[in-house]
Amino acid sequence: MLQAAHRSSIDVKNSYDFYVLAFKELSKDNYADAFLYYDRAKYELTSAINEAKHNIRGLRIHSSRTVSFFFKLYGLYAVLYGVIAALIFGALIYGYSDIRILGVPLWSSFFAGLGSSAQILTGVVDDLRREGMVVRYKRIWYTTIPLLSMIFGYMAYLLFSSGLIAFNVKSDDTVFSTMLVCFLTGFMTNWLINRLSSLSDNM
Repeated sequence: MLQAAHRSSIDVKNSYDFYVLAFKELSKDNYADAFLYYDRAKYELTSAINEAKHNIRGLRIHSSRTVSFFFKLYGLYAVLYGVIAALIFGALIYGYSDIRILGVPLWSSFFAGLGSSAQILTGVVDDLRREGMVVRYKRIWYTTIPLLSMIFGYMAYLLFSSGLIAFNVKSDDTVFSTMLVCFLTGFMTNWLINRLSSLSDNM
């Protein structure tokens, strides 16, 4: 929460100082004082957020800073981006799925992009369920996931259509199976990036 508030230009110095004191007392196993400092830190943070609101004749209304804070805290930027990306890829699938590049239909990349959009949305929901705030999609890097997923989807189609990776399905179901593979590939984009990074580190 402190990080989200700080990145939204909210003054969190007092709250941060009490958080530091709380951790110091916690390291000394002084749980009573640690709890008191932690409680004061939360109070100072709440006060700082309220101070960042506009005061119009005694009525506190949200400012751009407090709106930005809640968007960052609950991953609403990522949610909006994921929804918009899903709509764009859905439109691309509907309008341009028959176009081919080097014999590969573009729907392979579009379905992967749709899968990556689903990954972003489910990641935000999972963070909120587990942590009460977003911890994975706080930085702007996640905006590159759909673009990278399109490359992975293209490669997945090549592997699947070449027979290197095959499933025991009827010929009528091959297209649907390939679409599903591309979608799942896009959904696993973050995992694939981590695996490739691990491989490059070990080389």
